[in-house]
Amino acid sequence: MQHAWPNTSDACYAITHPDSCGITGMSRRTCGFRHATTSLCTGKRIVTSIADCGPQTDLFCGERTCCGGNCASNRVIDFTPAAFSALGLSLSSGLSPVSIDVA
Repeated sequence: MQHAWPNTSDACYAITHPDSCGITGMSRRTCGFRHATTSLCTGKRIVTSIADCGPQTDLFCGERTCCGGNCASNRVIDFTPAAFSALGLSLSSGLSPVSIDVA
């Protein structure tokens, strides 16, 4: 199971610009680095590895998604369909709030 991360390199960061959304101090993580992610909707936790640069965070500044009273803003991780489904989420929902930790 894999995901994209907006700070895999200088070139990636120049495309995704998470700093434009007020996200500062985002750690540089390269392909293969593993994050643990917990769905704020289902409570399920998975570990995925970085496979690509993305998402283009600056295009979605301030975007907010909620599940019950749990909300998150700004896209900073993009999962493969298998990883998104493993979080117990429907692919048709498209977005879901999560918390991200170092695995």
